[in-house]
Amino acid sequence: MAGASGVPDAAVAICAGSFRLSAMRTSRLEAFSDGVFAIAATLLVLELRVPADTSDLSGALLRLWPAYAAYLVSFLTIGIIWVNHHTLLEHCKRVDRRFLYLNLMLLIAVGIVPFPTALVGQYILSEHGAAAALVVYGLGAVLIAIAFTGVFLYATHDQRLVGHDAAARRIRQEGRLFPIGLAAYTIGIALAFVAPLASLAVYGLTALFYALPLLPLPTPRGVAE
Repeated sequence: MAGASGVPDAAVAICAGSFRLSAMRTSRLEAFSDGVFAIAATLLVLELRVPADTSDLSGALLRLWPAYAAYLVSFLTIGIIWVNHHTLLEHCKRVDRRFLYLNLMLLIAVGIVPFPTALVGQYILSEHGAAAALVVYGLGAVLIAIAFTGVFLYATHDQRLVGHDAAARRIRQEGRLFPIGLAAYTIGIALAFVAPLASLAVYGLTALFYALPLLPLPTPRGVAE
């Protein structure tokens, strides 16, 4: 039986069902993402080892400073990414399958962070291993920056996920500086070969850069965009 537009009711129902399958609420995505972020951040602390039996515990603890520094930079990186990810999803009214896959790529990159963190903590003072450890760390950071930029650009491309063209343009305009992280991480990788400690400092400063309030908070319901 055809509707008023001449399109069969069955076809309309199929199209509506397809839209429901391709556009989903964000709650399950947020729950899964939060779990991955939390696990990755928790795994970082496992690299803070208790010193072996020693008569100079204070000195042994001080000698572990590379592990503390790597932990701090990595935890800040994961935590700040989570804040920005949470803020972005607050703007999204729905997500689709492509967004889910892009978000999965981001979570893969986040899940890798404990491994290069352990490398840096162990080898940053090594004459022969520091450069390789910092390069691996930087490459992991680049993957995160690329993945988050992809998620951000896809979500704000138009009104499909955000629900309003004006809101999508506003969010994208406010977050236009996100790609700077890619350049900063590239500088950190280059520094790894000549000044490993400076390289780690660049990674930490880049994490703090992402902490700036680049993304606007969602407009309260009932308030015009």
